[in-house]
Amino acid sequence: MDAERLAPTVGIVGALLLALTIAIPAVTVEAGDGQVAAYYAAGPVGISFVGMLALLETVVFLSGRQERTDPATAAGLAFVLSLSMLGVAALWSFSIDPTLLFSFDQQYSWLTYHRWSVVAAAFVTFVGGAWYARGVL
Repeated sequence: MDAERLAPTVGIVGALLLALTIAIPAVTVEAGDGQVAAYYAAGPVGISFVGMLALLETVVFLSGRQERTDPATAAGLAFVLSLSMLGVAALWSFSIDPTLLFSFDQQYSWLTYHRWSVVAAAFVTFVGGAWYARGVL
């Protein structure tokens, strides 16, 4: 098993999954009064920034995997970014106000589980980043 090829692939899949998971409510939920914006901004930091970092993480994994940058530098950056995204996603998911979470219409009840899927996708990215860093460093 080639960890220097498979680990970044796991990280890429996790990062793209994370960015997609974060974007789903913005695309699918039709709520008024800024509910979706409040959902994304909940907690001390909000989650939108993690979606942007996930796309950046994809570029980092790809550049390290294709050796367009030093693999050790890419692995270290991928690890730090994935750890940061996991931390922010966990902080965000635990700090969402339940009143906000349950204020959406009944058809959007899946949002109560959305935050955990964001954390799960961030964890997959973290596993890819840690595995890549361990394999390269």
